[in-house]
Amino acid sequence: MGGLLPYILLVMLPGLGLSLWAAYRVRSTYSRWNQVDSGVTMSSFDFARYLLNAQGLTDVSIEPTPGSLTDHYDPRSKTLRISASNQSRQPMGRFDPTEQTLSYGDDGRERLSVAAVAVIAHEVGHAAQHRQGDPQMALRQLIVPVANIGSSLAPWLIIAGVMFRLTGLSLVGLVFFAAAVVFTFVTLPVEFGASKRALAYVTPMGMTGERADGARQVLRAAGWTYVAAALTALLTFIYYLSLIFGSRR
Repeated sequence: MGGLLPYILLVMLPGLGLSLWAAYRVRSTYSRWNQVDSGVTMSSFDFARYLLNAQGLTDVSIEPTPGSLTDHYDPRSKTLRISASNQSRQPMGRFDPTEQTLSYGDDGRERLSVAAVAVIAHEVGHAAQHRQGDPQMALRQLIVPVANIGSSLAPWLIIAGVMFRLTGLSLVGLVFFAAAVVFTFVTLPVEFGASKRALAYVTPMGMTGERADGARQVLRAAGWTYVAAALTALLTFIYYLSLIFGSRR
């Protein structure tokens, strides 16, 4: 119990709190701006194709994917996947930040919400990073296999090493887990870079003023989920470090 209580107090509770807060921010911000008309009168797939083609990414394919906010770019297959939540057409209106109200109008044309435009443009940003050989994205892809081991197998190696006093085994686990921590921190500039590109893509399309602010809020909220993951991973690494070297005394 001596080792479990510090883990709960120093890692589990802060990490859970950060993750829940970040998830709440994403859901609430997305829900709010998913009701606001972006002014983009295209389907989600046409919009993605338009942005991809504008960046010379004609070889990137587009596919639907189930779920909500599961949009992602897969560099292995050069595929941009759009979630069900960003495919459906919903009633949308113009948001008045002063009155905190929405005014609706429908001319019969398919429209995208501010939130959907921001998310799709963000994934196009990742595709552009991949094409241009962004060094941080390349580094992230390079350490993915080791990071996967670090997040799944490493904790068991560390715990087994501490229990059976096999320091070498614990250190092997710690090295693998360190790769997982590095992965979360390398992810941050990749995600923030894609968000910066996304805003640059949509500004010429009329996403200015309150719409641009809404897109920025959606992307910033999504970014906090990666910050929370990185901080939680770092806290866990520090705990494992103290657990290994504390058991040697």
